[in-house]
Amino acid sequence: MWILIGTGSISFTSCGRDAALYQESIGASSEGLQSEADEKPEQKGTGSGDGEETAPGEVPQLPETASELTGFVPEGWEILDSVELDFNEDGIPDYIGVLQAAMIDKGGYQAYQDDPRILFAAAGDGAGGYRLDFQDINLIRTRGEGGVFGDPYEPLTAEGTSFTTHAYGGSAWRWAEDYTYTCRGGTWRLTSSETIYGYGSYVTSYSRNDWDAGTGIRKERSSEFSDMEKNWENGEDWDSVKYDLEYELSLDEPLTLEQAGKRWWLAKDRVTDWKVASVTCAAGVELSEEKAKRPDEAYLEYCDEDCILYSFSEEDSGLYYLAMYRWEDRVLSVLAQDRGAIDYPEIYKGKIYYATDIVENVRYKIWQDGKEQTAEEEDTVGVRLNRMSPDGTGKETVFEYRYPEEGQETRENRIPYLSLIYEICGDEIIAEVYIGDEPHPFYRMNVDGSGVKKIGQVPMAEE
Repeated sequence: MWILIGTGSISFTSCGRDAALYQESIGASSEGLQSEADEKPEQKGTGSGDGEETAPGEVPQLPETASELTGFVPEGWEILDSVELDFNEDGIPDYIGVLQAAMIDKGGYQAYQDDPRILFAAAGDGAGGYRLDFQDINLIRTRGEGGVFGDPYEPLTAEGTSFTTHAYGGSAWRWAEDYTYTCRGGTWRLTSSETIYGYGSYVTSYSRNDWDAGTGIRKERSSEFSDMEKNWENGEDWDSVKYDLEYELSLDEPLTLEQAGKRWWLAKDRVTDWKVASVTCAAGVELSEEKAKRPDEAYLEYCDEDCILYSFSEEDSGLYYLAMYRWEDRVLSVLAQDRGAIDYPEIYKGKIYYATDIVENVRYKIWQDGKEQTAEEEDTVGVRLNRMSPDGTGKETVFEYRYPEEGQETRENRIPYLSLIYEICGDEIIAEVYIGDEPHPFYRMNVDGSGVKKIGQVPMAEE
């Protein structure tokens, strides 16, 4: 598909579903992860900038000034791309550039390096020189972050005081993403984004955010082949095929470029030091310190300028846990445990939200030795959206969905796979309940779970 992450492709975690296409999908100082290197986790890109040779795998700090654009290019690096604009509106040409590590010799042949790429801005000083405005190592995908399609990088574009990054990747399912940053009053902010996900050129998920207007647009089509083939057989222009569900949502305040970089769902892959100073468990969580999975041992689901969130399971107990790792003090806190799987954690306005499976014992009719029998086994009968304070207190259920007829005494058919995908924006939640190959209902509600209303389903109901 043309993927968006976060809720997919993802994306930034200020809006969960956009960052889940994700996922994905969360003010930072200019130091961020790159300051106090002796106390905080190191990120590729913590070079000293003092002219000493950079160790392999590290990304250097660019000089503050240069007499020409190539003066910002460290030894062993090269300019991949650059675009001219006047972002500070002083009538002097400025530049946005992207640097990448140059090819190296490996046993007699030239090989690419997959170090983070450096996005940077250089402001013209009017005397033929330039001043470094910012550098960021999170916002540009590396060669290896495009999937089977290969290097996902596409050239920068610029207009007025804005520039846009572009990427495209995937395989049969493809994704595309465009993010626009605008300089206003000396501050760079993410002002618009467009992300697409689909099978080949057939789009199944479309997302556009316009922070100037404060509005986001979402469009969804079924990604089941049986549903897609119906549209293909009609021989229509695929772009004109009606979406199963379209809706708008209000956006929160735009992120600064620094925040966007820290909240980009791939930013965690640039971190090289995951030292844990201590492990704590919230009240009600029963887990020994040695069984708490460290960040570098887990799949990390959420990142922002303050912390990482992720879930893990413990083999002996069979329980699932939600953990937070804080950059500032390197403390790993296990905040919640559950009988069912924990998915899609994120932070919104001081609260941690996360989805869990509702697991119960279910009785099924089975055939054994030619006779009808009854078997009881543990199964997921529903999904639940929860929230709590960052210290693990105040846990509450925001939304719950149970598969229809889950309460019947003995079921004849297995319950299909269930999952809860959600996005939080503008003090509202959009929740999608994924139900195997059945229609997926979408619900809109307030962040506390009140005012729940079904807004449609994918695929749409037949008229």
